[in-house]
Amino acid sequence: MEGLALILLYLAIPGLLFSALQRFLAGKKKSSSTAKFPGPEQYPVVGRVHDLDRFGMWLKFKEWADKYGPIYQTRMLNQPFIIVSDEKIAEELLVKRGHIYSGRPQIRSLIKHKDGPAYSALMDRHDIWKTQRKWCHAAMAEAYKHHFYGHVEMEMKRYLGLLLLDPARFLDYTREYCGRVMSRLAWDEATQGKANGESADQTLHCMSVSGPITNTMTPLWYLPAFANPWYNFEVKRESEQRAWWLNNLRLAKDRYRRGELPNDTWAYRYFEQIQREGNETLEQAEDQEIFASCMIGFLNLVGVVTISGPLKFFLMAMGLHPEWQKKCQDEIDRVCGDEMPTMANFADLPTVRACLKETVRWRSGVPLGVPHQAERDDEYRGVHIEKGTIILACEWSINRVPEKYPDGDNFRPERYLEPGWPTYQEPLTRYPNFREGHSMHTFGWGRRTCLGQNIVDDEMFVFGAATLWAFNSGPKTCPRTGKVIPIDTTATNAHVILEPSPYQMEFKVRSPERGKKVLENYHSVLGKLKL
Repeated sequence: MEGLALILLYLAIPGLLFSALQRFLAGKKKSSSTAKFPGPEQYPVVGRVHDLDRFGMWLKFKEWADKYGPIYQTRMLNQPFIIVSDEKIAEELLVKRGHIYSGRPQIRSLIKHKDGPAYSALMDRHDIWKTQRKWCHAAMAEAYKHHFYGHVEMEMKRYLGLLLLDPARFLDYTREYCGRVMSRLAWDEATQGKANGESADQTLHCMSVSGPITNTMTPLWYLPAFANPWYNFEVKRESEQRAWWLNNLRLAKDRYRRGELPNDTWAYRYFEQIQREGNETLEQAEDQEIFASCMIGFLNLVGVVTISGPLKFFLMAMGLHPEWQKKCQDEIDRVCGDEMPTMANFADLPTVRACLKETVRWRSGVPLGVPHQAERDDEYRGVHIEKGTIILACEWSINRVPEKYPDGDNFRPERYLEPGWPTYQEPLTRYPNFREGHSMHTFGWGRRTCLGQNIVDDEMFVFGAATLWAFNSGPKTCPRTGKVIPIDTTATNAHVILEPSPYQMEFKVRSPERGKKVLENYHSVLGKLKL
């Protein structure tokens, strides 16, 4: 398929040349400035697209940052990019000038995502985006007040039971755990957890440079439908996803009318709101239902992909760093004893929180950063930045700036626990966390900051502490050779939000008594959970 794509790209070169000429002439009219940011040599038409690995682009960007500095420019085909690897510069552009740099670039293989209403995080800033973001922010904040109504702890008891019974499927169960928490909050449909995770993964594939080749070789997207498998796949995928979300909304509406929908769901919150606004019958036009189902559906989906990857990397980190696993377990045993950790233990488990925080720095879930786009022309440090330029604050590079993160390639949780490290903060009953303080850039910048810090904080803490409370873990040993099966910590699915490639680990319950408690907890929630 990729060989065919390359042939088709070369057939499209005349059109690219024309587009490049138009851009060149327009640029000459717009600005007489000749100042430029440093960057790699650009080749005619293709820029530097030929030497960017679609499955590890952040590594090349880090290599270029080391050579050209904390802000440099490059181009892929006729699309200009500015790559930032410095927190201060990212704040100056994406926060202080957020009114200019808060657009979203076109992801070619997602249909009309900039217009809405399907993907709020990928829309341009318009009324649909503003309405959805405001509603989601309020809904998430209210749920956080109640620490997500205990669903995180309940689903964790289920997860630990499954891990005890079938530890080989730990990766599947981890994503399903995230999917179940979000589906329960959205519609009270935790049984859709697995499907939610799969839908999230497929959506990420379609929006990533490692996904359909049309995301990098964009002229291929305009092939006629009979010769365009990428377009046909996306039409089918998106229509099925929208139909699934819409059906969930309508089922939830029926339950709400019968008084059966729990009031701790986002669907309940939405129906209650529109009744307060005067729509007592909840009768709506289809476009209104689509708007609401996409708003809740995407909030549901994004909470899976942003958490499951970091949790899988955390399990990997604990297995590969037994000294930190032991430090966490000693802390947990001292604080929690024979009871599974909950959010009530948050303040007393700083070592667990430091290992979680360091996991997200060490193996960023969004190593490229989520792209911003200039919504109008601007000038920065004497350099003209034209409308449409994509700004990437590269997390992989920012997380390895030696002045802020010494020994950045290695897993060092003590950077959040010991005075003298640049990221240390007191009191340790509060820091580190995923809501505030150092290293919050992982959630994005300015007006496009992710709304999920609070659920990430709760869900990752309970998961990390509870898993370490119940199990010892480590790399798996081959039953035939007796040798340890290596884990490649850099192998990922290469999506815009990463999960590690499948790897193997062993999980052993820490004691018979702890195993008995895990099973007691598992059985205690069976009657409350939809399994």
